[in-house]
Amino acid sequence: MTTLEHLIEALSLAKKAERKNIKGNPFVGAIVVDENGAIIGSGYHKKWGDKHAEVYAIEEALAHTPDLTKSSLYVTLEPCSHHGKTPPCTDLIIQSGIKKVFVGSLDPNPKVSGFELLKQKGLDIQLLELKEAVELNKVFFTNQKKQRPFVRLKIAATIAGKMVDYEADSKWITNTKSRAYVHSNIRTEVDAVLSTAKTVIEDKATLNIRIENIPSIELNAVIIDRTGSILDEQYATLPIFYQRTHTKVFIVTAPNAIAPTKPLPSNIEIIETPFNSNKEIDINILGKQLLEKGLYSILVEAGEIFSTFLLTKKWVDELDYFIGSKILLDNQAVAESAISKIIVLNQELPLTLLSAIPFDNDIYLHYAIK
Repeated sequence: MTTLEHLIEALSLAKKAERKNIKGNPFVGAIVVDENGAIIGSGYHKKWGDKHAEVYAIEEALAHTPDLTKSSLYVTLEPCSHHGKTPPCTDLIIQSGIKKVFVGSLDPNPKVSGFELLKQKGLDIQLLELKEAVELNKVFFTNQKKQRPFVRLKIAATIAGKMVDYEADSKWITNTKSRAYVHSNIRTEVDAVLSTAKTVIEDKATLNIRIENIPSIELNAVIIDRTGSILDEQYATLPIFYQRTHTKVFIVTAPNAIAPTKPLPSNIEIIETPFNSNKEIDINILGKQLLEKGLYSILVEAGEIFSTFLLTKKWVDELDYFIGSKILLDNQAVAESAISKIIVLNQELPLTLLSAIPFDNDIYLHYAIK
């Protein structure tokens, strides 16, 4: 097998991890290969706070032979060099006697400098960046580089880009199959759905996961509500406040909007975030706050004003765009964009099409945003 093939083998191991078990940590796979090209150790990061992939692979290799000086380590992500929940993997690599290390991607965490450290210790370490390894850890990389969750934005619109009619009615622009896909394939991939109080109240939104023939599944909700008015008694029966056992409704308000003495159910938590004079939220601070709550990836389902705000702030990583098989012949209907200023073509947001799926006459377009 070639170096690339060995790294691809390690990548296949990394994919075995379940995201819910390593949430907040990256997918990592590793193998140890002896001088004859045989794999004598393998492993992947299985659980947050547990052994790293390199540890599993090296321990298995040492059980096979005590001499690894002629063996090579192939790992999909740069080995850690700092103390966290576990000791530095670089220490174990050096102690094992391994002299060659091949890495599939560099770790964006500033605390990690394993590549340079191993190089300084005299190991032959090489980077062969795998696009697939970077893609596998897109959530982790975004968390580290941008200090915010990985953000997906869902938009459902007519073929002319209209989201709601002049009466603010959006039910239903897309068909049953399109809506089912959102629940089974998109909401299931995120830690929370983020919306605004206005949208939640108008849509009587639940923001949970509903899949045919199985009970509804809880999902964390983040609601942007500067004044905290959604906690008024008149909204107490909104579907969003369903009985929860292991998720929360995070209500994002301006500082001191809610009195600290106000009694709240255990599944409702206030996040205080600054808003500017234009009543716009400080999303840089919010991003860090959401990470602190363990929300590493979120899906935004909101109206055109907040969705446009996030797009203009370059706070969206992927776009889930559903085109309903309808034409709304009404110039008072609301478009997907709430931009009031002139935008020229060279200020557009470039999109990369990841997939396109027809649902009867609807079309789902999944884009990455650069």
